[in-house]
Amino acid sequence: VRPGVMQAIDKIEGAKADVIEFNPGFTPDNKYVEIMEVVKSVTDVVDIMDANILVSGGRGVGSPENFKILEDLAAVIGGEVSCSRAVVDAGWKPRDIQVGQTGKTVRPNVYFAIGISGAIQHVAGMEEADIIVAINKDDTAPIFDVADYGIVGDLNKIVPMLTEQLKQTLKN
Repeated sequence: VRPGVMQAIDKIEGAKADVIEFNPGFTPDNKYVEIMEVVKSVTDVVDIMDANILVSGGRGVGSPENFKILEDLAAVIGGEVSCSRAVVDAGWKPRDIQVGQTGKTVRPNVYFAIGISGAIQHVAGMEEADIIVAINKDDTAPIFDVADYGIVGDLNKIVPMLTEQLKQTLKN
């Protein structure tokens, strides 16, 4: 089961598992693979699977520089930035913040899908969010089928206005 697909249960003290070794008939030969070393990359990025609020951007954001407006929104509301596979494939953002079938499955309280079309592979990674807010210029984008709230329009105008309104509201 992929991480994040199911909600974890509380730890059961004293629980034991029976571990049964099973070999379906494999025999050592020259096709065996031996793991020589496991190297983990060190990163200071917060794990998006732990975030309560995610501001996620897709290809519709337009460029890596335009992610600044998503970062501004995330900073105001205490969220983290994530992205779609198209963004990772374009080299705009690292794979460790990718949401979707080939990325991470997330369950935040609030998920902003900004400039994300809503391909089924992406939706599979975020559809369990409590509240989904979609912002897209295409009113027929599939993301609106799973969104709780949808805004049709230019994200370059909407997101900065939303950020400013939230800044003012949260300041009071």
